[in-house]
Amino acid sequence: KLLSSNKIYKIVQRLHDRETKARMVGVEGALLASGTSAESQTIESNINRGSEEKTTNKVLKTIISPGRGFMLGDYENNSLERKKEESEIISGLLNSLLEAVAILEEEKDANSTVSSFSGGDSSKLASKLKAKVADLRLRNEEIIRRKVDTLVLTSNKAVKNQTGNNDFTKGGNGSSSIDDLIRSSMQGNKSSNSTQEKGDKRKKYEKMMKRLIETPEWLPVSIAPFAATSPVEIAASDWKRVKTDLFSSEDLELRCSSWDYTDVAAVYRIKLPKRRPNSREGGSLDSSSDAEGQNKPSITDAFNEIRSRLESHHDLSKKIQLFLVDDNEWKPSFDTARVYELGPPPVIIALAKEVTPEQESERTLTAKSLAAFSTILTLFTTFAYALSSYALNPTFFNSVVRENDITPVPMCLPVFFGVLSLSAIHEIGHLVAAKKYDVKLGSPVPLPSLQVGTFGSITPLRSFPPSRTALFDIAISGPLVSMLASLVMIVSGLNLTIGSESFAHFPVLPAAIMRSSFLVGSIASVVAPKVMLAPLSQPLPIHPFFVIGLAGLIMSAINLLPIGRLDGGRTCMASWGRRAANTLSLLTLLGLTFHSFSGASLVILFWGAIVVLSQRQPDIPAVDEFTNIGSVRENCYAALLTIALFALAPFPGGGGPM
Repeated sequence: KLLSSNKIYKIVQRLHDRETKARMVGVEGALLASGTSAESQTIESNINRGSEEKTTNKVLKTIISPGRGFMLGDYENNSLERKKEESEIISGLLNSLLEAVAILEEEKDANSTVSSFSGGDSSKLASKLKAKVADLRLRNEEIIRRKVDTLVLTSNKAVKNQTGNNDFTKGGNGSSSIDDLIRSSMQGNKSSNSTQEKGDKRKKYEKMMKRLIETPEWLPVSIAPFAATSPVEIAASDWKRVKTDLFSSEDLELRCSSWDYTDVAAVYRIKLPKRRPNSREGGSLDSSSDAEGQNKPSITDAFNEIRSRLESHHDLSKKIQLFLVDDNEWKPSFDTARVYELGPPPVIIALAKEVTPEQESERTLTAKSLAAFSTILTLFTTFAYALSSYALNPTFFNSVVRENDITPVPMCLPVFFGVLSLSAIHEIGHLVAAKKYDVKLGSPVPLPSLQVGTFGSITPLRSFPPSRTALFDIAISGPLVSMLASLVMIVSGLNLTIGSESFAHFPVLPAAIMRSSFLVGSIASVVAPKVMLAPLSQPLPIHPFFVIGLAGLIMSAINLLPIGRLDGGRTCMASWGRRAANTLSLLTLLGLTFHSFSGASLVILFWGAIVVLSQRQPDIPAVDEFTNIGSVRENCYAALLTIALFALAPFPGGGGPM
């Protein structure tokens, strides 16, 4: 026995990937545009088609001129000759493998009692592999062709916008304009004409776009934007020193199996000599014990050791910061020998020390103006919510509406300040937890709501959380505190309503409000069961505590939904990982969309609009995104999420919240 058919398929796929990467740089790739290359001939055969014949011809000649080519990166040993030689070597290895499989199949046919491949599924394997490789190569050529066509169209539009249609189609400066544009896109705007130098803002934008185009596959989506906007570039020698100075040690159990880098990021693939399957489990992952009782270091322990070495390094500590994340190139394996895998292995991503989330000082004037407007609007909607809770009060209505007397208006102030206080308690919970882990938080931006006064606040993270546990505690602390306070106020408000003898200064709400939430209706059924017997349109005087608690409960519940940068989205990511959080976020957004179209709840409708516009994106990464937070915290979030769903679901016989 040699190899199973499944493993041979994987080897072929891997060799083809290497063959492709030998001819491509970055995520977009580069053509080996020699005059005889298959890609060049394929593209040049399409040059003289369509009405924009001259335009396309000029751009493509600039891109694929013989012996020149175009490249989206400037890596070491990345010349056309070197890439072509490497591609031919790998292609030869792939062809040799196919020939070897064919020879083994012939031997198998000659001696049918002995199988060359394990698994017994080698029938016509060589022909299948050849067809697969041919299909992969054809697909790759088509992808390259489409990307070049896209670049051509983009170049045409950009040149027309800069020089005008007449200058582009005429001879003269048209060709040089295309040369300048492509040189600017590929090499960061290194124009030989000093009179056409762009401003600092344009150069920064072009550099960021160039880095995004060159983003390697191993760089996670959560970190890629920070790498693209890195204010500094790191030399290759410094990336190499990270491996030699931090990983090369006899007392360090962690080993760096391979590494790769760009000018703004690097990846170090790591492994323990004997990695335990449960090395991810447990809250802090301090250690894991084998059957003999001897402790084996976990990935987390080794990563913390590497970080401590980095902090004590006299030079690298000022230049580099490290992240422990899941391998972005990992794909689940369904080999017959192992039906599933426990998850992606960890890798260490290195960025420049200067890379940080957006700081308060970096906010634009527009962002600050919108935040100020949102704060003022939240004060208005909260006061409107307080007024609306007294609209059915006879004393209040007669004085304000019929007699034009605003003397009773201060009756609304307890509700107004109560709702704002619950929102403040929510933010204080975040601040206390963030201070514990030394994480910087941005200024909260209140969100207005016509139904409950406020939806809470957007609280951005201004520094990277040290771990998923820290992110969980920071995210969950706000809604946890505000939800507990809201439930206490709801129960207290119902009790005070039952025991009160005068209702003249109480808010008056329709009885349907008790059935707007399954959780509120269940509490009212226990505390004040007679209230639940009233008709839905019956006005009920209720203590202000209940009105305040109801607003706080809805505010906390919607923030616990597992969406993007909400408290629930951050908590979900910390609990079950970024992949699961992205899936749950998408499903929740789809559920909100469906629920909004049904018109069952105005709260969900307006909240869904705000989330889609501002909070649907995943949040910034934690320094350690690999280590789990433990079952206690996971169960805590599951319980709070269940309570939140009960708070948002209607009681039987009622509508949605508010």
